[in-house]
Amino acid sequence: MKTIRRVLVIAVSPSPLPEDCHTANPSKACCSTSLASYLADQRNQLAYRMAFFLVWVSLLLLLHAAASADEVRAHPFTDVSLDCEFSFIDSTENLEFYWEREDIIEEYDAEDREFYRFFRYYDFFQVFTKVVYQFYDNEEQLEDQNALYEGRVSVDQSEISEGILTLQLQNVDFSDEALYKCRAVSPNGRGESTVKLIVEDSETPQVKFDKIDDEDVVTCTSKGWYLTPNVTWLDRGERDLSNHSTVEILEEQMNGLYRVYSVLRYPVKLNEKYVCHITETNENNRPIRSIRRYPKKRFNENNYY
Repeated sequence: MKTIRRVLVIAVSPSPLPEDCHTANPSKACCSTSLASYLADQRNQLAYRMAFFLVWVSLLLLLHAAASADEVRAHPFTDVSLDCEFSFIDSTENLEFYWEREDIIEEYDAEDREFYRFFRYYDFFQVFTKVVYQFYDNEEQLEDQNALYEGRVSVDQSEISEGILTLQLQNVDFSDEALYKCRAVSPNGRGESTVKLIVEDSETPQVKFDKIDDEDVVTCTSKGWYLTPNVTWLDRGERDLSNHSTVEILEEQMNGLYRVYSVLRYPVKLNEKYVCHITETNENNRPIRSIRRYPKKRFNENNYY
């Protein structure tokens, strides 16, 4: 019984003990009942703590997902889809959603206080609206749309009631490089997602081994459009093999832009690695980006007021 008494002292049950368990010599039945009750209570507490922990983990994951932005890369003069989808949307009744853009901001060190002060309050889109697309009253509303996107954006009306609010952006240019926020409000909930659009000024398309006139060759095709494209071929050792290649126009637009197709005819080895790199060589067609570069804050804010 000595061992049993020690167990009773350690196992403190939050529920009241039966009357006969308070005696100096409790029965075995009493001890078994108290121990079972204690273990059951501990299991319940453990289950409660695990559930609480899982809820917190889920919340943290949701917050992380909300804070991070998906990244989409596109080539100039192509079309791109910016995805946005919410499960709480089941109809267009009393639904409001809109797409807005925010400039991508990069910071750098600055010593001049007045220079920082100027950039701190300067915002191009405080003058020009940030609205890219709006929908409410069961139809799209484009009165407040930024003129940069006029006639270039759309959302599939048939998919809105299913919660799919994907923005289609046509004829992408470097000025479109930005953060795009999709916000929606309905009687069933609200949500927000962010997509970062990067417009690439060059590309490294996938290369393919092929045969032309029984000769092993390597080919590549541009996805982007170029005014004066330059195609560079490199091997594994980064030797320039471009002199052994040809470039052909695959497609041409009315504005003089091209998609190209290139063939490398250097004695091709099937176990070698080849890289095709395409860039724009026309200076007037080089990218003018809308990324805003702010000086970092290095001074006491009180000095600015």
